[in-house]
Amino acid sequence: MTKIETKPTPRSVLRSRGSRFGVAAFAASAVLLAPMVGAYGASSPVLKSANVTGFSSALVNHSSRTLYVLSSEKGMKLKCTSSCLSTWFPVLVKTSVKTVALGAGVKGKIGFVTRSKSMKQVTFNSYPVYTYQGDSGKLQSNGEGITADGGTWYLIKAQASTAGATFFKSSSSSTTTTSGGGGYGY
Repeated sequence: MTKIETKPTPRSVLRSRGSRFGVAAFAASAVLLAPMVGAYGASSPVLKSANVTGFSSALVNHSSRTLYVLSSEKGMKLKCTSSCLSTWFPVLVKTSVKTVALGAGVKGKIGFVTRSKSMKQVTFNSYPVYTYQGDSGKLQSNGEGITADGGTWYLIKAQASTAGATFFKSSSSSTTTTSGGGGYGY
């Protein structure tokens, strides 16, 4: 009978494997978090106005995915971090991007807030902009009125030109509370 000898794996190897997994997971998430905003030229609108059921002239991305803001993030104060980013996907661009193309009917002020060393999040009238995991297709509004992450999530009025007029306040808003958030918007 042959004796098989096993040696315990040194902790340094385990840490190294864990670090590689962590780096790989981070790199994969960075790919998922990086939307196509930066890839479109100025002649192709990135943010545009569209009619979402019950919300005339809502702000959507180039793929007609509805865009949202979190009421507590006024003034570019990021509250959607960590687990929030698994449900609410920031609309991100590379830090080198200076402007975002706007379609007809979009009147708000576009800005940016830093998310990482290489990515920044698009803002609309000083609110960071997101898409919602619960919207499985174009022109959906499943995230409207959800209370979570220190505020309420609202669709954006494309024609709003001030922070105070930025979002819809639907009388039929959901009172659903969620604990999560997400990452990329496209």
